[in-house]
Amino acid sequence: MSEESDVRAAPIAARVHLAHAVVQKLADDAGIDLLHLKGPAVLPGLRAEGRHSSDVDVLVRPSHLSRLVAAVESVGFEQRTGFATGSVFAHAANWWHDDWGWVDVHVSWPGVTVDAEQAFDVLARDRVVRPIAHRDCHVPDRTAQRLILVLHSARSGGTADLDHAWSGAEPHEQDAVRALAAELHAEVALAAGIGELELHRDDPTYLLWRHVTQGGSRLDEWRARLAAATTVRAKAELLTAAMRVNRDHLRMELGRAPTRTEVRARQRLRVRRAVTELSSRMRRT
Repeated sequence: MSEESDVRAAPIAARVHLAHAVVQKLADDAGIDLLHLKGPAVLPGLRAEGRHSSDVDVLVRPSHLSRLVAAVESVGFEQRTGFATGSVFAHAANWWHDDWGWVDVHVSWPGVTVDAEQAFDVLARDRVVRPIAHRDCHVPDRTAQRLILVLHSARSGGTADLDHAWSGAEPHEQDAVRALAAELHAEVALAAGIGELELHRDDPTYLLWRHVTQGGSRLDEWRARLAAATTVRAKAELLTAAMRVNRDHLRMELGRAPTRTEVRARQRLRVRRAVTELSSRMRRT
């Protein structure tokens, strides 16, 4: 039986609303700056009616992260993935609670490349209050939410949110999103989301966003991540990570902590797949 199967049989939408309120209460008590993203935090008209989220997404001021971790873990949340293993953008980590489900804690948003603390200030600058489960929660304003949803769509290979957040926006609203993206140095990610990525072929992150939006092999993914890494140290860390089994993902796949035997077996499989793909590439060249 997986860990997730123990969640009480409450409707997912209701549980997510309540979990947003729980996290906000913890943040209020500890003086933590938070922005609630996606799901019930989305302002009216920016997503399809009836579209729900299965987890809670929050963006925390990076300097407040340790306080938030202490707060959520004090009420029974357990960390399941780390920032380095959560995604190719290393932007979020996941916590699980048997009653409240998943909470994804973000310290940055994929595609935003300015300093994370500065990015939080910009996204929170015109924040508004949106009640979720009768708790006042801070959410980004409409322009920032449009950008967040478009960037999320790009990272996810396309979502229905794009129709409302971008395609349904007026020209002046799209211009405001472009201006905000420029302020956050998120122009390439925005372009990937709205079909203009080819205008940025010379950018170091071009291959990464092409892979995220169009797909490709694992070798393509690591090649793209190496191209996007900005320092020798970052490139070296990526090369090391490429050879290791992602234990967090394996745990989520199994629904429990993997044994050493299972980790070794997955490591052998990872190496075999890499050798097979490299051999196939060499035969085609």
